Amino acid sequence: MPPEHRTTLRVALFGAVLGALLSWVTSRGLIDDTYITLSYARNLAEHGHWGMTPGLMSNAATSPLNVALLAGCLLLVQPFAGMDGELALGVLTTLLGALAGWWSARAAARLELSAAWPAAALVVVLANPFLVSALGLEVVLLFTAMTGLLAAGLAGRPVLYGLVAAAGLLARLDMVVFVVVLALACTGILRRLPLAVLACVVACLPWFAFSWWWLGSAIPDTFVIKTNQRNFGEGRTYLRGLWTHYAPNTPLTVAVSVVAAALGVLVLALLVLSLLRRRARPGTGGLLGLGVGGVGYFAVYSVLGVPPYQWYYVPPMAALSFVAVLGTGVLLGRRAVRRPGAVVAGALAVAALAGLVVSVPATARSLPWPYPPVFANFATPAEYRRIGAEVGRVVGDQRVASPGEIGTLAYSCDCEIIDQFSDPSYLQGVIDARTAESGPLLRRLLEFNYTHRDPPPAQPTPFVLRWTDAGADPALGIDSWPTTQGTWQRRSVLVLLPG
Repeated sequence: MPPEHRTTLRVALFGAVLGALLSWVTSRGLIDDTYITLSYARNLAEHGHWGMTPGLMSNAATSPLNVALLAGCLLLVQPFAGMDGELALGVLTTLLGALAGWWSARAAARLELSAAWPAAALVVVLANPFLVSALGLEVVLLFTAMTGLLAAGLAGRPVLYGLVAAAGLLARLDMVVFVVVLALACTGILRRLPLAVLACVVACLPWFAFSWWWLGSAIPDTFVIKTNQRNFGEGRTYLRGLWTHYAPNTPLTVAVSVVAAALGVLVLALLVLSLLRRRARPGTGGLLGLGVGGVGYFAVYSVLGVPPYQWYYVPPMAALSFVAVLGTGVLLGRRAVRRPGAVVAGALAVAALAGLVVSVPATARSLPWPYPPVFANFATPAEYRRIGAEVGRVVGDQRVASPGEIGTLAYSCDCEIIDQFSDPSYLQGVIDARTAESGPLLRRLLEFNYTHRDPPPAQPTPFVLRWTDAGADPALGIDSWPTTQGTWQRRSVLVLLPG
């Protein structure tokens, strides 16, 4: 095996170890939205059914590729551990970590950097508290796609670039920002752009056509759900959410998460300066494209005015953090391939790990942790798993309306728990309102997108889950479950009521 391939393999194995370690640490503290994805994946693996609950077809899985990959991993682990979603997620995160390591090493080789730099970049990105807190969603898949786009772009391989671009779009449609910017920044792709576009279209168009015809929408319904929410109240939008929503509760976590991205912006400016002075090293343009893509992504989401969901911050943080590490190596020049460069790369990695450790709340420092550093659900994952199992025993095969957070309850209940994520009939009013308030162009696009949408009529719901204050009398309920401290929310009681 050539030396460069051995180096690449070592970085890939390092990425796999990182993925496995993070999966184990987070395995019992996954956020509620992760279980929405796991529910889709389990239904696909067990029944070949696209939906959150066993009896309803729905299209609210933001990342079709993530669902499909998790379903494949569920089938892989089934002979040994049954339909263990957390284990399947660990397998997938390990594989994605290895692939991200492989592509990071190939990109670093094109930038004439030693193996220490891509290894450090993996640590800095994967140890980001916002990414770790959203593990199980498509955050690691998106970062892996970024490394693939960069590696293919620097190598000038348009077909590979198009295939990775298709995977990125199927992972989440907003990856189009990175796909376009990186294609323009890498001359080897730009010169053969039609070939890259053809490969991308051939790879991803079948899914979008199937989704449009069979599921009633080419894009996931989460576009309408999330953009219709606008904010979390009191001006807590995506643009200001880090400071108005997260910093008041976990200021250290926000600081740790932002510092690497802020360094990436500084490195990005220095790389632009070196390019203007014609002192840039080969491949600098691709690295600039990744950084500009991160900035552009943040700008697009700010203009859309979506709520500050924590996983929306991961793509720009990941892209800029990656640029911060590899860009530092590029700026150091030949010193980056010597021992001092390795020391700098190692210091960045150690600082990132230390930041992750100190960002974890004191009440969540047992391993695996009970909930992650960025966590705002109304109950801990363990409480939701227990409540969901008990709700399933009470309601059996009858429908129950969700209390607002549905993922962990639906996964543990394995019953027909209903809201706009699982029942298309609940979402129709939101789609109609979003279409009516849109401008002429977006309205026409939404109307075309939902041409084949035909939701089933709403069915009676015999049970409903509702939150009450901890001091309220839940006597009217069929059953009730108090939740404990450990989250941003105050103590409450979840009550099962007649519908």
